[in-house]
Amino acid sequence: MNATTRFPCHDDASAPREAGPAFEASTAKFGMVPNLIRTMCTSPQLAEGYLALSTLFEQTSLSVAERHVVLLTVSAGHECHYCMAAHSITADMNQVPGEITEALREGRTLADRRLEALRQFTRAMVEQRGWVAPDRVNDFLNAGFTPQQALEVVLGIGLKTLSNYTNHLADTPLDEAFAGRAWQGPGQGR
Repeated sequence: MNATTRFPCHDDASAPREAGPAFEASTAKFGMVPNLIRTMCTSPQLAEGYLALSTLFEQTSLSVAERHVVLLTVSAGHECHYCMAAHSITADMNQVPGEITEALREGRTLADRRLEALRQFTRAMVEQRGWVAPDRVNDFLNAGFTPQQALEVVLGIGLKTLSNYTNHLADTPLDEAFAGRAWQGPGQGR
């Protein structure tokens, strides 16, 4: 039995009855039910939790571009090919400048000092599992971010950890809608 057999991409017929609200919320939010949500619906609570956290993350004080820096940095750190493609598309849709998205996809330094401080802080949070050195926290705060925003980064990391780990476990197939931004990171071939 392989991952796609154990963790299917549900449709309306195969999804557990309790997954209905997640399907509806996803369609309202994205105009479709992405394979990530279809896969998560094996556990309707996971799908609902992910969608709820996504909504909360959108309500933080971080700008759209800053939120995408967090989402793409975490997904790159976790080597999540699905989320890198999906968030590259949503960054494009949200008019995040292409040079920012491409630098994040390639693991390059961002030209904008503030966004680079956010990228470095987020990366350190992921790599150090929250045990970030005081100088890295100071760099983040000195770039104009607040303690509230440091904790909002934690929310973004939690959100992406749910999806990244689901995609790793289930080998979620990339939606056709995201195929144009497919990503190959250093862990390709795992």
